[in-house]
Amino acid sequence: MKKISFIAVIASLFLSSLSADGFEIKGIINSIDNNTKTITVNNIVVQVLPQTHIKLDDCGIFGMDMNGKFVDLAMGSFVEIEAWPNQAVQNQVNATTNPAVGYVASEIELKCVSNRAY
Repeated sequence: MKKISFIAVIASLFLSSLSADGFEIKGIINSIDNNTKTITVNNIVVQVLPQTHIKLDDCGIFGMDMNGKFVDLAMGSFVEIEAWPNQAVQNQVNATTNPAVGYVASEIELKCVSNRAY
């Protein structure tokens, strides 16, 4: 019985690692290209698709989170991006993905900080 439980635990850990959420990129937005809907963070070009969820963290009243749009992204802002390598989604979004782009964002979290260090 212990052997079956052990195998079940190992199998569930293995299967959960297969459903990974992609890569996490954290950093400051270096540049924004509105024509191609790409942003550059830490010299990594990231494609923003219409399906990309943009979350404004602590930007609302009483520090509540809000939903954002591409226009809310600004150079110098700190972001956390959940992204996939461009090749992983190339077949699904061929018309909108630029092959030169390294990653495609599934979620972007923009950090709104009211009490900055300086």
